[in-house]
Amino acid sequence: MKTIMYCLALVALAVFTSAAFAQEPTLTSVEAKFDTTIDNKDQQTKLDVYVKTNDGHEVAKSEGNEGRWNKNSTHTLTLQVEGSPRKGEVANGSVTLTLHPQRRNKWKFNYKVTLKFSDDTFITKKFDGCFLTEHDPARTDSLVE
Repeated sequence: MKTIMYCLALVALAVFTSAAFAQEPTLTSVEAKFDTTIDNKDQQTKLDVYVKTNDGHEVAKSEGNEGRWNKNSTHTLTLQVEGSPRKGEVANGSVTLTLHPQRRNKWKFNYKVTLKFSDDTFITKKFDGCFLTEHDPARTDSLVE
């Protein structure tokens, strides 16, 4: 009888600790930090930031960010996470920035996006030498290493 109970316990342990039953970590927060370099973002110019999965599904956003972002200044945005996207979906995704200028505006910047997951792991990606203008108002950057 002891042998049967021992075998059942081993089977149960194997089943409940297998990868098939493990929960994949989910996205819990996103932060985007912008360092304006030599051309500022004008007061009325709005910035939208989106994080998307590898198939283009939006999982986090921050829209309509106004205000003058002066040369050599830093601004941090906290994005709103939508649903419970899995780490595997997001890790191969992208960040899209869209500028909505009210007049001529060329904004030069570097930025870093940090994604935090439910298992306390992070994905951080830095993008240098970026710019957006009224003629080229959007860019999409890959989160893939």
